[in-house]
Amino acid sequence: MLSISHDQRRGLALFGLTLGLLIGAALWSSARLPSYRDPPFDFSAMSSPQLFVVNQLTRRQEGSVKVGFAEAYDPPEIGLYANHVFQFFGSEAFGRNDDARYFFNYWYANLALPEIYRYLRHIEQLGRLPKKLILIQITSPNIDNGQFIINFGNELPPDLILLGNEGDGILGKTRRFSEIAWNAVENWMHQTLNYNTFILGFLQDRYGERVVDSESCWIRDVNVSLPALVGRLPMSVQPIVGAYGEHYFCQRRMLSGAFRRDGSTDPAYAETQLTQNEDLLKDAERGLAAGDEHEIARQMRAIDAIGRRHDTRLVFVVPPAYESERDDSVVNQVFNRGLALVPELTIIDHREKRSDASLFVDYRHPSPKYFRILADEMRRGGIVE
Repeated sequence: MLSISHDQRRGLALFGLTLGLLIGAALWSSARLPSYRDPPFDFSAMSSPQLFVVNQLTRRQEGSVKVGFAEAYDPPEIGLYANHVFQFFGSEAFGRNDDARYFFNYWYANLALPEIYRYLRHIEQLGRLPKKLILIQITSPNIDNGQFIINFGNELPPDLILLGNEGDGILGKTRRFSEIAWNAVENWMHQTLNYNTFILGFLQDRYGERVVDSESCWIRDVNVSLPALVGRLPMSVQPIVGAYGEHYFCQRRMLSGAFRRDGSTDPAYAETQLTQNEDLLKDAERGLAAGDEHEIARQMRAIDAIGRRHDTRLVFVVPPAYESERDDSVVNQVFNRGLALVPELTIIDHREKRSDASLFVDYRHPSPKYFRILADEMRRGGIVE
């Protein structure tokens, strides 16, 4: 029998105590984070030049601002459910500047098809689906090598993750419930045991009003002056060493990613670089494999069924990425086979618009010019008026 010395027992005890304290601190810090879902934030009450600053929020908090809005307020005529790829899609594409009642962009982090389905099912149960048109963005397969099409991320609220897909048999439902339950646990662990969550849990009660007026904000002419040493620290750490008053969120870098009245973000504040073929499509990093075309089709049909149940038109949009001709990539071929399985669905596939640099803010984010082209195409096709 192995014997443990006194020093070894002491070391193990100290390690266990330290680990327990750190986990306890992480749990306490995570519990302090406001959800930004309840009470809900009313985007329609914002004025046109106002922005809701999301900098120094976790991704789940950012998305939860919109979840709360979707849960509590009347839906728009057109609702877009997407991930960050479509963050610059605003109502001006339809000629309706900042009109949240006509169009709202519910984009949320890295959501893929299974999570968009769960988001919609939740809104469906509340009776708050968009009135006329539901737009669903699917990430172009070469972006992130197919990683965000049928996989689960770690950003959707756990209660939404637990909404399972319909149409499975008993065995299928049992298997999928186990998968979903594990996804919920993994989701919670990623949120809780995360250095960003840990830091922000200590800070967020210090933050002031997040709605800033982009016209009257100090950002019009100068950045808020920060001490040089503080300015070089990570943004999540800066508030620890000093508070900067009511204009803290008026720094230009703070406005990157801020939500406008219609849920979109303004590319004028984006800090990006346009690089063609940014994702190298490495074999070891593929998010899609042979056979996944059936899951793509299943998820798309499940989402489409939500619109059909309420006689609301639903359209899938596959945007381009700024790249050369890479149609023969493995993930692109798998995705093509998936689309071929659902000929009955309405799909706008714009992957061929890949080479026009003016249609992009960066490699994966289309520009407002692209969204005007998309809106015009939908108008010509009778999808919108």
